[in-house]
Order: sequence, then structure tokens, then C-alpha cells
Amino acid sequence: MSFILRRISTTKTGKQIIRDQALPGDTITLGREGGNVIHIADLAVNPHHATISSTDGRHVRIAALEGLGFDINGRPETLADIDSAAGAELRFGGHRLTIAREAEQIILLVERIDELSQSSKDVDEVKAFSLAGVMPGKRVGAWTFAVLMLLAFLVGPIWAWHSYRNVDERPQGFHADSSWSSGPLSSAHKSLKDDCQSCHVEPFVAVTDTACVGCHTGEHKAMSAAHANAPTAMLLAARAPKGGFDKLLANVGEAFNRPQGRCVECHTEHEGAGPMAATPQKFCADCHDGMAGRLKAAGHPTALADASDFGTGHPEFRPLVRAAPGAKPARTPMTKGLVDYNGLKFPHDLHLQATGGVARMAASFRGRYDFGKQLECQNCHRVEADGVRVKPVEMERDCAMCHSLAFETVGGVTRTLRHGEPGQVVADLTAYYRSTPPARPLQLGGMQRRRPGAYAEGQVYNIYFREVAVRPGRAEDAVRAVFSKGGACYDCHTIFAPASGNNWRVMAVNQTPRFLEKGWFDHDAHRETDCADCHTAAEGSKASTDFLVPGLTQCRDCHVGEDGARLVKVETATESPCAMCHEYHSDDGKPWMPPQQRKKKVIAITDAPGQGRQTGRKVTASTGRGLYEVTWRAPVLRQAERGG
Repeated sequence: MSFILRRISTTKTGKQIIRDQALPGDTITLGREGGNVIHIADLAVNPHHATISSTDGRHVRIAALEGLGFDINGRPETLADIDSAAGAELRFGGHRLTIAREAEQIILLVERIDELSQSSKDVDEVKAFSLAGVMPGKRVGAWTFAVLMLLAFLVGPIWAWHSYRNVDERPQGFHADSSWSSGPLSSAHKSLKDDCQSCHVEPFVAVTDTACVGCHTGEHKAMSAAHANAPTAMLLAARAPKGGFDKLLANVGEAFNRPQGRCVECHTEHEGAGPMAATPQKFCADCHDGMAGRLKAAGHPTALADASDFGTGHPEFRPLVRAAPGAKPARTPMTKGLVDYNGLKFPHDLHLQATGGVARMAASFRGRYDFGKQLECQNCHRVEADGVRVKPVEMERDCAMCHSLAFETVGGVTRTLRHGEPGQVVADLTAYYRSTPPARPLQLGGMQRRRPGAYAEGQVYNIYFREVAVRPGRAEDAVRAVFSKGGACYDCHTIFAPASGNNWRVMAVNQTPRFLEKGWFDHDAHRETDCADCHTAAEGSKASTDFLVPGLTQCRDCHVGEDGARLVKVETATESPCAMCHEYHSDDGKPWMPPQQRKKKVIAITDAPGQGRQTGRKVTASTGRGLYEVTWRAPVLRQAERGG
């Protein structure tokens, strides 16, 4: 058995439209709430007003649920039993429900019959209880709102800018054009918060590079040097072509006087107080990923290799080395067997042995030179005070405790040969042998006992004065011994013997202060790592020409890309964006990093520590000077003074 719900609606022309809907079940609900089977949108009807049920398919029971009843044939009731064959009319608010029977089915006809109040109009509850009737229309409200927005965010800011355009610093208080600001200035520019015109020189014109260079003159010159004075056309050609929405934004920017390649594309402002954000890797990769091909196609060929990510797409290092004795330093791709002629003779393997003469000598100096049971790297290679780079080795400071140049002691004072000045060495030895006679024999002393006879006395005189006569020749022998094999100079230096005379020459020593000129390396940030973990070839090096600076492979044992990308398995990875090692504006400065990002993980990478060497395995944070400590650079272009 089912009910048939019949609705009759009347069009504006008076035509009636009848719709029937079958309602299965023995019981249906009626009310104002939308979940009822018969929904009546009338405030005079309760949300759950009544139930309509039938058990035999003919007789219908109407029962009110929430206090309000209904009218049946003009009588108010809360419960009524109706014979559908006889029919009946019920009233719920402004609606009439007629019960009838057709073809063994109960018909429920719902009609709206009158409009007693606003609550019975064909409106929803929100409209019935809103203030729409007393408020201005939508069009008037929209125009009013538009005018207010123009006054507050266009007319007001323009007026404020015009009023203070010739003022160096604005007074405290609210200014209408502050509504155009997208956020507070960074700490680097916070002093300009009341001097908008220092950057925004012209109204409705984006910040130009001229405004930036007006203060940052040094950085601008350094940028030109770092990028080989590349013209703007070349820098733009290096960029990857934009596509899709990015291309649309670029075209819109060009149309509104926002050309590409400006300073503010990288140095964004008004993004919150505090330091500027570090340059993301994407900024570098947008140009350097596939750059060589684009520049070649644009008529700007380059020798630079493509780079996109340190962990997966970075070229091998190109250190500054001397490929032959006396050659000028040149950047050379790092390959196996790379050599660097610095003019010295120094076998690292001999000096780093755990046993042998060198180790025994180092052990004998414990307590005097901070030596251990054997020589360590730091005994000769000393890091500078700031912890960044290693000082050049000095003979007097780093070598003389073992390789002595002493040749005489006078009154407890030791005289040494002049290191680094061969001519002075020759002069000192020659003067020593000429000015000091041989030791006077005891027999020539007045109080000494003598053998009888004049022969014995004459023999002593002959021996002594013969030594005096030949002593200047002994000076030449001493000079020759110093510069020959086994001598003090020969063991460490390449000697050029003279054809005649004493014009001995020593090959010049050139200690490269900084091998990787295009990248920054901080030894202090790696102080928890043992030297041999990175300089893996040092313990087996037999010649000073062996190039021992770590290559890309060693660095990738710990360092991965900015997002963790890597080609090899890394036990404890340090995410390394381009800005960790590279500075855009210059090659001799430290890359800038916000303070909260300066503490970097450092870890020893050796899985099998050498005998007698402890290797840290846990990740620690630097507690001293951070890896990327901010230092203010004066606005001048400075040359590199130290190596790294």
C-alpha cells in the first residue's frame, strides 16, 4: 500500500500543473523541516507537525506531534481518523491537505489556499527574518562599496604619497599609503620604514635597480665581477624559457613596467620582519640547469657546465692548480692523478706513519708542541682564527721543531740559517768560517804541560796554522753540504746548483691560498670530522705534487641536494642548497644565511676508522661561530686575501 502525493501549482496565466508522487510505506510525516516526506514551507507549520498513517489501505489516521493541531472540515483537532473513500479536507497553516481515494490508492492533495501573513508567503525563513526590506538594494550597496574602496585604497594612498614625496622621513602615525604594503620590512631595511621614497621613487612604477644601486654600490660592482661583466641580454638568455602561467605573468609584468632581471626578483621585501630569506636553489637552477645549451643557441657560448642540484646534478670541482713546475695557476677539472706543483718535497705518508723515526720524534715533543704519539694533520696545518681556512705552512712555526737550521750556539743563544734567502745562507756560513778560528790546541796554552824539545812545539804550531789557512775553503764545503743531498735545504726544496761560485738557487714555493675559488668552504663547520675522512689520499701520498683536496664524491658522502636528492646512499644527510657554498654577487665572500639556518649538521663519514683515531658518528650542532654567520660587508669590491 502507498500514498499518492499530488501537488497542484498555478502559472501566471492561470494554468494548473498537476504532479503526482508515490510515497511508499504505511506512515509519512508532514512539517516545515526539509526532512519530512511532505514538506510545507510555512512558518505557521511546526518543523515536525503531524504523521499520516494507514494500516488497511483505506482508513487514514492524522496525529499532531508538537502541540499545534490542524483543522478538519472547519474543526480544530489533534487526532483524526478519516475514511479515504468519504474524503476530508485538513488545513495546516495556509495550506490545505485533501484526502481522497482513487483506484484503491489514497490521494493526498496539497494546495496553498491563502496568504494570512508574511510567514505564509512563498519565501524561506532567512528572508522572512532578515533586514532585506529596509536595506538598500544590491546595486546601490555595490556602488557604495566600490566608491569607499577607491577612496581608501587609491585616492588616499596617492594623496599620502604626494604629501610626503619631498620629506626625507615621515612623522610617526598612520599614513594612507601603508595600506599598499604587503608586510613589514626585513631587518636589513627596517630603518627605511618611514622613508618609502628611498625605494619607491616614482608613483605607479616598480622599484628599479637604480634605486638599489644608489645604496648597494659595492654589491653591484661585485655582481658584475662574479658574472664576468655579462650583459643583461646574456643573463636573460641563460634563463629557462617560461611557459604556461609563468609566461603570462612575465608578459603582464613587462606591460606594467616590471621587466625581468631586476634586483627585487631575488631580494624580495615586505615579506615579514626578520632577515631576508636565503636564496632558494630554484633561483640558481632556473639559469644553470641547461644553461650551456641555451647560451650557445643565443650566440653566447660558455665553458660553464650545467648544474641543477648538488646531490644529483653538479659538475666536478675545478680547483686552481699548477700543472708543471713554475707554471701559472689555472682552474683544472678534478680527475684522478691531478697534480699541483708547489715547489716543495713532502711525503705525507712518511710524516703520518704511526711508527718509525717521525713518530718517535713527535712523541719526544709531547708537552712542548701539543704533539701526540704521532704527527697529526693539525700539527702542521693550522686553521685561521676565524676557523674558515688553513694558514699557509711556515718553516719557523710548523717545521723548525724537527727540521732545525741551527749551526752555532754562542753564550746560550742559537744562531740559525736564514730560511727563504739562499744568498743570506751562503753569506752567513762564509762569514762564520772566516771570522772564527779553529779551536786553539791545549799545547799552545802557557800553563799546559809540553813534551820536551822544540820539535813537538813546532808540530803543534804547524797543525794549528794550517787549519787557519784552509778554513775559508771549508766554508764552501759547508755551503755545498747545506744545498746538496742530505743537507738542510735539499730534503724539502728543489735546488739549482751554480755552474761556478756560490749562486745557489731554490725553486720558489707557491702555496695556493684557495683552491676552490668559486665555492665557499668552512673548516670550523666540519671540526667534528677527522681530516682523513675528507682528505682520504693523504695517508698514502708520497709526493707533495699529489692533489689532496676532496672532490665531489667525498662531499656527497654527507651533502645531498636541497630537497634531499642524492645519487648514493647517505647515512646522515645534510641538505645543501646552492647558497650553502656559492655567493651570487662575488666569489670571495661568505654566502649569506639567516641565523636560524646557520647551525648545520656535521658528521664523520668514515665507516672504518683508522687505528688510534676516534671518529664521531653522532650528529652535532656547532656551538661556536655558525656555519653562515652574518657579517656586514662594506660597499666596496675586495679581493680574496685568504685561501680555503
